[in-house]
Amino acid sequence: MNGPTQATALADLQAIRAFAVLTLDGRKWLLPQAEIQALESLLDIDHEVRIPRSIGAVAFAGEWWPVYCLSGERRLLSEPPDSRRACPLLDNGADRFGLVCDQVEALTAAPRLLAPPACMAPPNSPIRALALLGDELGCVTTTEHLAALIAAALENADG
Repeated sequence: MNGPTQATALADLQAIRAFAVLTLDGRKWLLPQAEIQALESLLDIDHEVRIPRSIGAVAFAGEWWPVYCLSGERRLLSEPPDSRRACPLLDNGADRFGLVCDQVEALTAAPRLLAPPACMAPPNSPIRALALLGDELGCVTTTEHLAALIAAALENADG
């Protein structure tokens, strides 16, 4: 992502005032809080209700939401690591799924967002921006871009 597209995407993200931090293997991912519909326990995951490459599903709002597990390196895992404790249910109006995380926390203030360097933001990357979180750096994404990452992983697994 570069040029006007990157500037537009960054401006759209900067307009968002409330983010949540999802921690995966110690790596921090920021998503708009408005895209988190619920926060479920891993005990709520039914491991018998599965679609390909999911670890199960959670019943919420009268539907089954598939649950996925990503490593900190953004690879699909078949089993969640022992460090995983929470499952936010993500919904942007088009994509609905759960993502098991080590931790989920709401930010009390909007972070300063920066454009990612080109090496971190090829066209298929879920990284839309970087966020300064004290002395750490987090990657900013959206449910749409995580869904695309999961779909690409599913395609690669089938191919």
